[in-house]
Amino acid sequence: MKQRKPNRISCTAATILLLSTSWFSAQADDQTGSSAPIVGVVACDSFAEIREQCAWLGGLIGFPVLGGLPDTYAMMVTGGKGLQGLDINRPIGAIVAVQGDAPVAHGFLPATDPQTLIDTFADIPFRSMVEMTAAGDWVVVTPLGQPATINEPLDMLTSITSHLSIGVKLFPSRLPDSMKESLLDGVEQVEPAGQQILGELPVTGVDKDIVSEALAQTEAVLFGLAIEKKTDKIFIESRTIFTDGGVPGTFWATAGDVTPSLRVPLQEGDEAIRVQIAQKLNDVTQLEDIEGFPAVLGQMKLTELQNLMKEIVAPQILEFGAFEFVASVAIPEDQAEGEPVPSIVLGIGIADGNAMAEKLKGFVNGVNGSLGNLSFEFDVAEDNGFSFHDIVMAPLGKVTLAIGEKSMYAMTRAVDASEYEAVASEQTDQFQPIAAVDVRLEPLLDGVAGLPPQMAMVVEKLEPQGELNLLVRPITRGVAVRLTADSEAVEFGGTLGSGIFTLMPPVPAVINE
Repeated sequence: MKQRKPNRISCTAATILLLSTSWFSAQADDQTGSSAPIVGVVACDSFAEIREQCAWLGGLIGFPVLGGLPDTYAMMVTGGKGLQGLDINRPIGAIVAVQGDAPVAHGFLPATDPQTLIDTFADIPFRSMVEMTAAGDWVVVTPLGQPATINEPLDMLTSITSHLSIGVKLFPSRLPDSMKESLLDGVEQVEPAGQQILGELPVTGVDKDIVSEALAQTEAVLFGLAIEKKTDKIFIESRTIFTDGGVPGTFWATAGDVTPSLRVPLQEGDEAIRVQIAQKLNDVTQLEDIEGFPAVLGQMKLTELQNLMKEIVAPQILEFGAFEFVASVAIPEDQAEGEPVPSIVLGIGIADGNAMAEKLKGFVNGVNGSLGNLSFEFDVAEDNGFSFHDIVMAPLGKVTLAIGEKSMYAMTRAVDASEYEAVASEQTDQFQPIAAVDVRLEPLLDGVAGLPPQMAMVVEKLEPQGELNLLVRPITRGVAVRLTADSEAVEFGGTLGSGIFTLMPPVPAVINE
């Protein structure tokens, strides 16, 4: 018996069947009863869970009517019959297989009484365009004239719904050559528009052979949405899994083999944003890309500060052997009311702090005052292994560089700030490679300046709360990305949307003369 998982938000069955172009995947064998290769699967939770999830979300965002929409929509689609014969406790979905060179979609509706469910859909508008066939305790929906060749979908569907409420998975490496060629032709048609957007950037055209090879090395691509009531969070997650032995799979298998050495520095005030990245640079192709980065920049017209990054910072990161980066944005508590100025701290891992400081001094002396209104003051202080150097941007403020043995921090400060202390770091043992971004809405929106007056009034009235989190982590032969919002953030988003809607001008009525 299937164990019931946490409730999560989903869409209705009809919506799911239209989402075959979306992306999500899971690592599951093809248990479909068909010899045709499976190239895509779409699935959502059972209808009973959909009801609960819509009710949960509707109550959270102040739209209780949402709880009744699944049944209302079902009555509309079936002409008032409802979903008679539907098993409301099993997932709903579709599977796309390839027969010859053509994709064939099979939609699956779980049934307690397949024939009754088929009769329920007898009068729907598109009924004449599809075949509906009873197969065990499922109703299989196929294009008109196409017999059902898949009759055991449960394992493929639950490989998605056991983790997510709604998801799609594709298997690019299984695409037949004709479908790959059609996809590549579509990419070529999009390229001219991309070149117009990029302008004079030195970007080469699309190499069909490279793209084709990338598809061949991508075993599965996944994308999905879920809300877990136990943790009061909603998240979107994607996963990409590469074939065993290929370059991408080898790279991601080792990208997380690094112990983070940087910590987010403590700041005075209310932290709004925190960023942490730790990724090992040990793949040959990536090292070649980093080494070639200065050559790419050499084709562009750069400012002196960009040249600084190219000639000094990038080589230090490369020699360090890992890309480690931390950032923190905080809103100081002692700022004038209504004019909060964020305090920003950035940190990177470097190979040799002493060499970094000397190269920085040589670079500044070499540009001979061509840095505009910036002025450098070197070796203004030392403390606990850190040397301090100021970049003054009078009258706006200054950026202080704190350079240690294996790290460098840049901190925004007031021009008259005169205290220099070694960077105090907060222990963040919960962080695991590759990347994490945490955003707290209350201090972030308190620190945003320049909002239109009406918008600022709406934000202030709503008292924003909640957190957003982005997590990038390595998985077996691949990488996963998850964006999470807690219930307070979802609630604020819903009420903010309603508030913005009230500010929109009314649509003028059309008067028929």
